[in-house]
Amino acid sequence: MDKKKTIVTIAREFGSGGHEIGQKLAMDLGLKFYDNELICKAAEKTGYHEDYIRDNEEKAPSYTISSVFSAVDVFQSSPFDKIQIEEHRLIEELGEEGDCVIVGRGADYILQDTQHVSIFIFAPIEDRLERIKMNQEKYHVEQALPSDAVLLKQIKQVDKQRRRYYEFYTDNKWGARDVYDLLINTSKTGIDGAVKIIETYIKESRDKNLLSD
Repeated sequence: MDKKKTIVTIAREFGSGGHEIGQKLAMDLGLKFYDNELICKAAEKTGYHEDYIRDNEEKAPSYTISSVFSAVDVFQSSPFDKIQIEEHRLIEELGEEGDCVIVGRGADYILQDTQHVSIFIFAPIEDRLERIKMNQEKYHVEQALPSDAVLLKQIKQVDKQRRRYYEFYTDNKWGARDVYDLLINTSKTGIDGAVKIIETYIKESRDKNLLSD
């Protein structure tokens, strides 16, 4: 009997701790972890600088085209399109390999035909503000910490970009309860608590044969 794959996708509000949760989960379960690693891989494939990809991924275009996620062979009219298409292909490949945690980039939708656990991480915006202020390097916040008003504006802007990106390229509603297996409020659970919840869910699901290939 083939070994069952464990694939976890994590969507997250900006500052909610999704990256840290994915990283700890992968370490606990011995899985490969992909977040910024996808930027490195996309840079290798496209030839674009990593900073350029970081600035242009997980954003919806300002014009209307058919879903790149459902038609990856459409004409690549811009560098922006090339980034999205390359990351789409990378995530498909990672899904085939299995045993990994993938953060963001519509991975839950891309892998919708692959058995996986999909998570949405959220928290009240005030708590996310404090998390970002304490971890500004992780969230790529400039060295001179902006005012709370500026940071709140940035949080809302990133969330808006992620929502537009996700809903442009998928048939789903970002953060909707019927889209994900688990929605976790990290203000209630903390990072470690969220990891434990996901690990328990994976174990219970596997025991019921829900994660078999």
